[in-house]
Amino acid sequence: MTWLGDQLGRIADDMPERDLAARAIEIHQRRRRNFMALTAAVVVVVTVLAATVAIRALPAEPRAAAPPPEQSTIRVGVVPTVESVPVAVALNKGYFKEEGLTVEPRIISAPVAAFSLVESGTLDLAQTDYSTVFLANEVGKKFKIVSSLYQAAPGSFAVGVNPKSKIKTVSDLKRKRIAVSSLAGLETLAMTAVLKRAGLTTNDVRLTAVPDGDMLPAMAKGQVDAALMAEPFITMGREVRRVRIVADAMTQEFANLYTAGMMATDKWIRERPRTLAAFQRALAKAQRLIASDPQQARAALLEFAKVPHNWAADVAFGSYPAQLDLTELQRVADLARAYKSVKHPVDVRNTVVKGG
Repeated sequence: MTWLGDQLGRIADDMPERDLAARAIEIHQRRRRNFMALTAAVVVVVTVLAATVAIRALPAEPRAAAPPPEQSTIRVGVVPTVESVPVAVALNKGYFKEEGLTVEPRIISAPVAAFSLVESGTLDLAQTDYSTVFLANEVGKKFKIVSSLYQAAPGSFAVGVNPKSKIKTVSDLKRKRIAVSSLAGLETLAMTAVLKRAGLTTNDVRLTAVPDGDMLPAMAKGQVDAALMAEPFITMGREVRRVRIVADAMTQEFANLYTAGMMATDKWIRERPRTLAAFQRALAKAQRLIASDPQQARAALLEFAKVPHNWAADVAFGSYPAQLDLTELQRVADLARAYKSVKHPVDVRNTVVKGG
């Protein structure tokens, strides 16, 4: 039986016979119109949905490529200690390349040695110990801190002597020759503080500038009696039995201190903002990687500072903050003022470039 037959049967008892056919046809036509309208609506909905899906499936309009760095190859001065490990990690992982940079690392003996090289353009950026930037600017130079590098931890800087030395305590350093990486900078401040706790001043000893890598040989040869050393040279000295630690330098007011960052001249920063931004991004990426996986720092140290694999596990590492903490940086400035490295108060906000 057809649908029309069903409808005729349903209404036959309610209508006169003469109206039955006409009424059935009318109902059929109305049902047909409703069906056609519903079909058309479904077609519209399906078409709209298909168009929406198609639009979403289209590849997104490509973003405009970031402008390239003004200078694609840069020379960066670093001291081969645990402080500069993020630069090595960024190189190993290709983070600088991702930013369109070719970074050429240059080994420097100490942060203070880099200032003339950066000022002359021999280096583009260099590792600094912060307090040296404050001092350089106080005497009329124009440098800015552009990135954070390192925050010290217990054991990452220490006063060491030859194991055969009769020096047992800091008090025994009176009238002795002590090696520091430079005669101006954070290590000298730290050494001054170590001496002060033992009732001594820098006038009671003879400070001698010796590069970090030369301190162990200098003590072995008797050229100096003690040295303020940084990792990994502390661990290397212990492993070959050429150093005995007398005092940890990063304690009390120097505990967890920000000890190293990167600096450049005002002129270089103004002329190469995209180059600097690319460098900052790559370095910060390396620092975040180290924070999530500290073994990355140890792995980089094997190659960067030529530390044997079985020694790297004993190296005391600090941390590598990706962003400068101005409160912590002000702490360094206040210590530099307290220990007379600078004569005037320092507002660190004037020494840091945006994004550092």
